[in-house]
Amino acid sequence: MNTMTFTDAADSVEALLKIESYQSGSSEVAAQVLLSAWNSYDFTLPVAELARLDADNYRHAIRVITLRYHGHEPHTVIKNGDKRFMALHDRWVHLKASSTEVAA
Repeated sequence: MNTMTFTDAADSVEALLKIESYQSGSSEVAAQVLLSAWNSYDFTLPVAELARLDADNYRHAIRVITLRYHGHEPHTVIKNGDKRFMALHDRWVHLKASSTEVAA
């Protein structure tokens, strides 16, 4: 994965999971990054929304996107990833794209 390690990627996944749990202005964007990298059929990431993140969290988002680009799903680089991403899904299920939005 070039200069990014799996430890870097795991740190970024953990950072975004922490942000999404805060219920702050960045929470929804952090959730969208994670969910879209995990299941882009059901969840989308409007790229312009990345501007709502501060510089550190933007870097974490890009790392998660890079992780996915290299064929790795974010839940696979953290402890209890399956369980934690199902809980993330349940918290943010209202962000799920409708089938017509995905097809458009």
